[in-house]
Amino acid sequence: MMQKNVLKLCDFGNAMFAGKNEITPYLVSRFYRAPEIILGLPYDHPMDIWSVGCCLYELYTGKVLFPGPTNNDMLRLHMELKGPFPKKMLRKGAFIEQHFDQDLNFLATEEDPVTKKTVRRLILNIKPKDIGTIIKGSPGEDPKMLANFKDLLDKIFVLDPDKRLTVSQALNHPFITGK
Repeated sequence: MMQKNVLKLCDFGNAMFAGKNEITPYLVSRFYRAPEIILGLPYDHPMDIWSVGCCLYELYTGKVLFPGPTNNDMLRLHMELKGPFPKKMLRKGAFIEQHFDQDLNFLATEEDPVTKKTVRRLILNIKPKDIGTIIKGSPGEDPKMLANFKDLLDKIFVLDPDKRLTVSQALNHPFITGK
């Protein structure tokens, strides 16, 4: 019988030493890919926290939080949840021109329904959502636990990896500790 507080990790196919990684936009399975990977920023442990958040959401809801078919769609979905990226973060990205114009406005890449050609459409004023609006509790569920879960995910899904919840903070979060 497994203990309740054991998390088993598997699939270390992309495991690497922190700080010794090549910048590539296709690291990590797309639905769990942190924005810093897609943008071409240096990455470290915060990308793993983002991926864990995606897994937690999926385990709770049975749905993928960011089901984008392309990196461009993934960034759009990230912004639909959390709002626009900080400009100072975007300026540092190696792959920014693939997704943003010179003024750092998001360019959605889409297929024209008539011509079937790829077109880029400027998207402005992306408003963030409250994660609580997409996570619904089940009847009889402990409201405090649900509130703690929403708070944990809100702190995990911070676009700027430097401001994202750390591993230590996550392990001490009330949702994890049960306090």
